[in-house]
Amino acid sequence: MKKSSIIALACIALCACTTQITEEDYKNALIDYIGQDNIADKSLTLAHTRDITVADSIGYYTVTLATEYQTLLAEKKQAWEEKQADCEQDEKSKILRHEDYMKKYNDAKRKHGNDIKYKNKIEGYLKAAQKLPSNHEEYVKFDTSRSYSFIRNAENQKAEYQTFEQQGVENYIAQHPLAQPYFERDKNEVIASIYQVTYTTTDGTPINEEYVFANNPLEIKEKLDPTLLNITNYKTHNTTSTPTTAE
Repeated sequence: MKKSSIIALACIALCACTTQITEEDYKNALIDYIGQDNIADKSLTLAHTRDITVADSIGYYTVTLATEYQTLLAEKKQAWEEKQADCEQDEKSKILRHEDYMKKYNDAKRKHGNDIKYKNKIEGYLKAAQKLPSNHEEYVKFDTSRSYSFIRNAENQKAEYQTFEQQGVENYIAQHPLAQPYFERDKNEVIASIYQVTYTTTDGTPINEEYVFANNPLEIKEKLDPTLLNITNYKTHNTTSTPTTAE
């Protein structure tokens, strides 16, 4: 699963701002981010759009991590099913080889059983067959005695899937290191701000964009793309699409 903007937003400081931040501070942060040489003189303006609170972050993580959990659960189930299919294919292959050697043994014994010249060949078919399982019970014993066991691999993958399934989506979210720190915070605490930014580039191109600013320390965490999943649109956005990432 691709990493989403939860990574970017996780980097937003959880501490409340302790000093008053001015509009000039936001402009300077933006100029450092974009580059003074890319902005036409005196064209930069900022308009505060909204604040991001702890409650916003909890809601965002609840949606995005639930999607992440379901994706991981499906991946673990597929991995188990693939290992199980490999196991069944190996068992079928080994039993068929046993049957093939037995057929060759019986054919050779019937045709050349009294010919000393074929004794080693006939015995070779039987020994090869005896090294292989002839049914499921024999295959289990055969496979689990090997250093690489298809059965053990499938069982381990199944156990991993079942453990993750039993954890459940609610516990997954509650225990996730990105979301967990927010649950004990004041839900109304402001941890970031969004500003609408407009300016003209030095080549005359008008720019109108939204940026997320962390407040402590003051820095830009990401430029919002309305077409991608982010903290401002997670309630209405299709969460199966590719989320944003930090720049």
